[in-house]
Amino acid sequence: MRLSVQVTELAECPPGPGLAAALASIQPAEVCGEQLVVVLRAEYRQRCHQEARHLALLVETARAQPGWVRSAQVNEWAASEIAAALRLTSSSAVRELNFALVVVCDLPWVHAAMYDGAVDRAKAWVFADVLAGLTEPQRAAICAQTVEPAADWTTGQLRARLQRLAIEIDPDWAARRHQQALRDRRVVAYLAEDGTVTLTGSGLPTCEAAAADRRLSRLADRIRRAGHPSPKARLKADLYLGLLDGSLQPYTDQQIFELFLAGSTAAGEGTRTGIELRVGLTMLLGLDERPGETPGLGPVLAADARTQVARQQRGGEWRFAVTDTEGRLIYGGLTRRRPTSPGGTSRGGIIELHISADRLATLAADPATCGQWAGVIADIAAQFGPRTQSLARLNRQRDRRYAPTGLNRHLQLRDRYCVGVGCRRAAADCDIDHTHDHAAGGDTTDSNTGPVCSQHHGYKTRGWWKLRQPRPGQFIWTSPLRQTYRTQGEPIDPPTIAPRPRTDPDSPPPPRPPPDDPER
Repeated sequence: MRLSVQVTELAECPPGPGLAAALASIQPAEVCGEQLVVVLRAEYRQRCHQEARHLALLVETARAQPGWVRSAQVNEWAASEIAAALRLTSSSAVRELNFALVVVCDLPWVHAAMYDGAVDRAKAWVFADVLAGLTEPQRAAICAQTVEPAADWTTGQLRARLQRLAIEIDPDWAARRHQQALRDRRVVAYLAEDGTVTLTGSGLPTCEAAAADRRLSRLADRIRRAGHPSPKARLKADLYLGLLDGSLQPYTDQQIFELFLAGSTAAGEGTRTGIELRVGLTMLLGLDERPGETPGLGPVLAADARTQVARQQRGGEWRFAVTDTEGRLIYGGLTRRRPTSPGGTSRGGIIELHISADRLATLAADPATCGQWAGVIADIAAQFGPRTQSLARLNRQRDRRYAPTGLNRHLQLRDRYCVGVGCRRAAADCDIDHTHDHAAGGDTTDSNTGPVCSQHHGYKTRGWWKLRQPRPGQFIWTSPLRQTYRTQGEPIDPPTIAPRPRTDPDSPPPPRPPPDDPER
């Protein structure tokens, strides 16, 4: 009975410390079904309140200086401080800070409603997204009509109302915003949970995007009508990739149609653009099924990695990395040997082959077990032998302003990514930066250089962040608010986990979640 009374009281309890304490004392499993809704709504109000506090704290942190000083304006380095403290990516930190600034500073009516438990983060994001850029009186007029009833609307209903009101209150601003979105158009790739990649364009001009989609649809429909068994959506995806990666580039629509009907989805004479792919030699030999990796995206299933290595057998660069028992670099270099089986040609790209020193010695001693890879393994073993002299040569040109090719490659293999806190920019896409600046007497050696992306390079150059490298490949960053962060490149060949097959291998995988709710 006591619990029932306690739950009933939650309905009228405002968000804050009192509600937080009351909710913490309730075990949902001990609440009857009808009253669970009361608890759920109370948790929702408290979550809205806590999100409002979090946004206010982000803004306060962005204005803070060491000690008790607060800046009138947001510090230029604020996003980098927040990214390091919360282990966010740089883009996520910028997005979160901008969101907080808009809600707290430009939309105080929305922030107050969040604090009172009436508007959640998702709805606040809609307000910020649609109304950012309007004048203060315009925002106030729209919020006066929408903030209070927003508690009873879905995000889709809220967005529709806000968009209509924003265009009505300032048609010229709406037109300017549309043009800015077109100027900011881009293409983004990201890894999904199931190991596939989503490649999407945003900010595209309406007519051109419609024409591109129409061409894909028209070709897919024609191929389907001719008897191809694949669904239209899959055909459009295959056409999309083939037209972008270059494999269908030389062909007319008629020739593409004929290729697909002949059973080739994108295997014409066009030369694909090479990618950076990191793979274990033992996986290529079929000794394990460990995934490869594409920097900036993530893991690649073993079968797909083998296919891509074969596609890039000619063209581009093949590197090797020999590792210690912890998976870290001992020595790396280039190999010009290739497997004896036929393969494709790519435009550029990097294939990185990694193998432990122990495994390399075992395989090199028994070439018969290496099959078509025997020549590659023999070449790597031959270069690994005199590694001490080769590594010493990397640091001979200490006075050079820019790292020579060999040192550059060594640093990319050693550090893997930008050495900035939490950064995942591939080392091959970064500058090789001096930890102690070259202009101030810093040497161009493996103990004073490392890959740093343009963003973290800028933090260091402007003096916001300080950087030290006490040992080669180990970096210490000090933030503007005097926080210390240590970074080191990830292992090239991290510890493995033995496969554990499913007990029901024939069961279908769970369905993929649908795309984001269009109301959102």
